[in-house]
Amino acid sequence: MSTVLIVDGSDVCRGPIVEFALRKQLAGDSPLADVAVESRGLGTDGGRPICDLAAGRLGGSARAAAFSDMHRSTRLTHFEANEADLILTAERAHRSAVARLAPHARARSFTLKEALVLATVLADEVRTGRTRRPRSLAETVELLHEVRGAIPLIEPPMNTNVFHRDRALPKADPLALIDGHEDAPLHRHATDEAYQVALTLGSRLVDLVEDKLARIDATPNDWWWRQHA
Repeated sequence: MSTVLIVDGSDVCRGPIVEFALRKQLAGDSPLADVAVESRGLGTDGGRPICDLAAGRLGGSARAAAFSDMHRSTRLTHFEANEADLILTAERAHRSAVARLAPHARARSFTLKEALVLATVLADEVRTGRTRRPRSLAETVELLHEVRGAIPLIEPPMNTNVFHRDRALPKADPLALIDGHEDAPLHRHATDEAYQVALTLGSRLVDLVEDKLARIDATPNDWWWRQHA
């Protein structure tokens, strides 16, 4: 089974939010439905529950409640980093820490926003035939690594409620998901952004692997699908 690891500092906020949202996007009849998604922390002793604000961001469904009740922070291990097919970190500092822990995982490690930018560009190139369509998560990761450095990494726009209108974001790495625990409005922004980035990235990863045209009959009634695939 293929595995995606979400890595942040404490695995109580950004990590579990992204884990839940990414699982949601890959589930169902997606070609990546069999991919396991887990979150891990670099600076946790383990056993801590998800923070209240993060739990609230997951929504009020029974599935979200069960996830929040069961989640406990877990420290990333050398073995897990080496075995994961894809590692997505909240910040570049976390990506560097993963590389120190497991040097062989460097080519499979990206910040979440970095992966989102690369996957968005690749999805368009695959759709227009300029790049081959990957058939698995492993092939997708190889493509992401191939284009790393060749695509300008500009922060993907994520409008998260009134925060953007009322306050200026602190200066930070544009490809990092900020923590925000030191400030309540910033923390709300951080949880919203983590959720939206995860949902969008999950959709892009599915778009890369799934050939929508192959799932429908080539008849005149399929015109709309061909235009929007």
